[in-house]
Amino acid sequence: MKEHMMKKMMTGLGLMCLMLLAEAQQYLPLTSSKTDYITDLALIYQGGTHRSDWTPDQIASYIYRQEGKRTDFLFDGFLFIEFKDGKGKDYSIGYEKAHAGKDEWSWLLDRNFEKGKAIHALNHVLKGLDKKGQRPKHKRKVVLTLPEPILDQKDWGSLDGRLLRFDSDDDRLAACKWYIDEALNRWDKAGFDQLELSGFYWVAEQSSGGQQLIPKIAAYIKEKCKKFYWIPYWQAEGHGAWELAGFDAAYQQPNHFFEEHIPDHRIDEACQFAKKHRMGMELEFDMRVEQPAFERRLQAYLDSFEKNGVLTQSAMAYYEGGDGIMKLATHQDLKMRKLYKKIADIIVKRQQLAERIKRNGR
Repeated sequence: MKEHMMKKMMTGLGLMCLMLLAEAQQYLPLTSSKTDYITDLALIYQGGTHRSDWTPDQIASYIYRQEGKRTDFLFDGFLFIEFKDGKGKDYSIGYEKAHAGKDEWSWLLDRNFEKGKAIHALNHVLKGLDKKGQRPKHKRKVVLTLPEPILDQKDWGSLDGRLLRFDSDDDRLAACKWYIDEALNRWDKAGFDQLELSGFYWVAEQSSGGQQLIPKIAAYIKEKCKKFYWIPYWQAEGHGAWELAGFDAAYQQPNHFFEEHIPDHRIDEACQFAKKHRMGMELEFDMRVEQPAFERRLQAYLDSFEKNGVLTQSAMAYYEGGDGIMKLATHQDLKMRKLYKKIADIIVKRQQLAERIKRNGR
């Protein structure tokens, strides 16, 4: 009798453990306060002189598509991301020999807030649709790049008459606080009526050199009632400990598309890792997708994301080479335009699902 009772207790405990494990192993949710309710985050590579201007016509295909008389809204989040200025200086270590200083950091904000382009273009397109009575359920969200204060940099510049040295975490933090405050001030002055600023993106794709600094930056961003986002590369230092570092949301890069020798099961591994560590997932492709071999590699992402529940359960970020969505939407090849439609269909369905979840409160 006692043995029977003990077996029942052990079975019950086992089931409870499995339930707790399943609950713990969840993606960064499809829609939640963690991401500021961003379900589909488009990476808009903008700022450097080598990038697209991001005029209203160029950014429109990320905002909506027209299906007959019906307007379908697409991405609900826009990350304006940059890692180098196109003039020989980088905003994160490893991209150029020289590092951006205060002048280049300020110039990046100039580019982000340039009239008629980038964020202004995004607001302009949405405003034009709004005047026609076509508006998304919720305002579209913007995330801005926070440059990396590169460890040991000595030539960044001065604040309040004092030269900053980046062998000091206090000075590195001071530079980040200055940038965040400047960005918030510019946002307030811009008067965007169709957009909300969700927060800032840590541009370094690994935590090396920032283990002590990142939590302090995160705390300052939280003081400003904004979110802190990160998209680490596959097996980057610190990628599984993103919550301990203070990030609000992190998305895992599978880094599969770019190298043909990497097998498709890498995507499954990335999904499993993301689910274990409560991360979102990044979809990755570029315009090599015009080649059959790389089109198949993109399809491998879509297949894996469906199989692993990403499409219905997880927040997603989208890397598309810097202008892939734009090019696919207007491509001369019907096959490529159909690929744009396939991706847009996925986003539309995810947006609809996210809206149902918000409406039902779960």
